[in-house]
Amino acid sequence: MSSKFLRSLTLAIAAITSTAAAPALAGNFGYGNLVVEQLTGTSANATPINILEYTKSGSSVQTISFPSSGANQQTDSASASSNGYINTYNGYLSVPGQNLAAGTASAQSSNTKVNSILDTSGTVVTRTLFPTSGTMPYTTNNYRSSIATSGSTFYAAGTGNSNTGGIWYNDGTSFIQVSATGSGLVNNMRNVEIYNNQLYFSSSSGAFLGVSSLGTGLPTTAGQSATLQIDLGTNGSPYGFVMFDTNADNVLDRAYVADDRTTALNGGINRFDFSSGAWSRTSALRFDTTSGLLTSGTSGANVVSIRGLAGTYDSLTSTASLFATTTEASNNRLISFLDSGSLSTSTAFSTLASAGTNQVFRGVDIAPVPEPSALALAGLGVAAAGWGVWRRRVNGRIVKI
Repeated sequence: MSSKFLRSLTLAIAAITSTAAAPALAGNFGYGNLVVEQLTGTSANATPINILEYTKSGSSVQTISFPSSGANQQTDSASASSNGYINTYNGYLSVPGQNLAAGTASAQSSNTKVNSILDTSGTVVTRTLFPTSGTMPYTTNNYRSSIATSGSTFYAAGTGNSNTGGIWYNDGTSFIQVSATGSGLVNNMRNVEIYNNQLYFSSSSGAFLGVSSLGTGLPTTAGQSATLQIDLGTNGSPYGFVMFDTNADNVLDRAYVADDRTTALNGGINRFDFSSGAWSRTSALRFDTTSGLLTSGTSGANVVSIRGLAGTYDSLTSTASLFATTTEASNNRLISFLDSGSLSTSTAFSTLASAGTNQVFRGVDIAPVPEPSALALAGLGVAAAGWGVWRRRVNGRIVKI
């Protein structure tokens, strides 16, 4: 019996998956809106998690607050800048965290990982506890990001050794370490994403300094090899990234990568374009909070970078709309900016929201909405009820789950 089979069997027995109660007051996520994770503290202790919904212009829509104690508690370490990267896909929002009461010390290294999946109504449909003994994902280390493929299945990314780090897949019953292990392979990963039905991740480890693909498509079995696709170069420090097919030929040809360095020329927002079979960097700029412009500067308290990143692409106007969370240790920003051809030092950015005193934003993504087939079925009802009613605005409301 192989060691990989035994490991999967052990984790299948140890993992506990439960369906959590719906948020009593949650409203449907609005089409085209943003969701951003807010941690209500800045220490290494377990910190309460909020999911904030904003319009793309920065208007507050709703706040979904995870319980910070009790049976459905979910918190995270606010001082671990690599933690808290939420992702949406296939109509679901996936939120990584810790099954710890707020205030518990050394949250990031605790073996109490948990993941929650929310649907388009803001309901937590699945709460999955990671195993707490034996060989398990991210033992005494950081659980950083996740992305759901259904209401009960998801990929997780984090760091550990060859037996515990990398990308894991939960199939609704068990955990499978899908990334290959061994010498020279990457075990330290940050953000996990899916584009064009392919699994990607960012990393700042070993030979994988950038954005890499894992296996082919959406792998669910062990031993998948990673391939570096977008190389950020020496000391690259990528976090969030978005990729687009700008000409609808089913080939990704534009990518934006958040690099959190402020004092390196390749820190900040990196744009890459795909041509002749290779990705090439076409810009790398940071953010000047005094002027509100992108900057080529690499010094000064006013120069910040970004970690969380999300975006959309409009093929009619050839414009990418980008949304990011900045790198200040406290009261950082949710910002937006446009790329209508090229990024430059004349490109302006807008602050949509600030995290708040002694609070911090982490991951950001586009709010999950029903798949196109569901929208088509609901078309007559939407037309009758009115677009504004279907979106059901709930400005400023605090939602407990």
